[in-house]
Amino acid sequence: MELLEWDCSVIMGLSYTVGNRQIMTMRSTSAGVEVINIGRGGSIYQFRNWMMTNIGIRPDVGKAVHKSPYRILFSEGSSHQRNRNVSFKKHSQILQERLGGKYELEIRFVKLSTLSLKEQIELTSGTSIFITMCGGGAVTAMFLPKGASLFAYFNEMDGDGETPARLDWDLLNNLGYIRVHWLPRPSSGRLTRRGRGMPGPQPYDFDAFVSLVDHELDIISHLNN
Repeated sequence: MELLEWDCSVIMGLSYTVGNRQIMTMRSTSAGVEVINIGRGGSIYQFRNWMMTNIGIRPDVGKAVHKSPYRILFSEGSSHQRNRNVSFKKHSQILQERLGGKYELEIRFVKLSTLSLKEQIELTSGTSIFITMCGGGAVTAMFLPKGASLFAYFNEMDGDGETPARLDWDLLNNLGYIRVHWLPRPSSGRLTRRGRGMPGPQPYDFDAFVSLVDHELDIISHLNN
């Protein structure tokens, strides 16, 4: 695919401009939040490839998402806000126990804030499933390869009016080249920033998590891109 010449500026990694069109952001209005990225998955994917090319990474070269070992990447500790820093150690342990015999897995943990942009992109662009907290490095998911999956955990009552805080929803939910799943935060019983208690994950939460990973790996293992 021939890359277009973009007139673009990156602002805090969350927005860019193509001509007079702003991508990867949401605008606040008197009626609430205006969603503007529906149908722009192709534009965002081209911007992804443009970004990779400009820092010296070929978008068409790297680990194939559908070939084992399947990389499952957990993002931990990449936010300065305590309510966005969670541990996925139990999740990875259960994954290895229940699915390690079915799939060849490469389970990795990363603190994205300690890596350079190039290192983050190189790691993410070869990932099959990216698991992160909203606001904890989730925006890096735009560099996932086609056919990959994103699991975005969110705080259920930390949004405006104690609504679910699905941060960057307009961007992440419109990355048309990956599958995106929104999951309630696997809390450890801490208080949210609004002072509400959040019970830790229950056995059925882990069961649902493993089943979803199994489902996604089944899809990914049958891709041939």
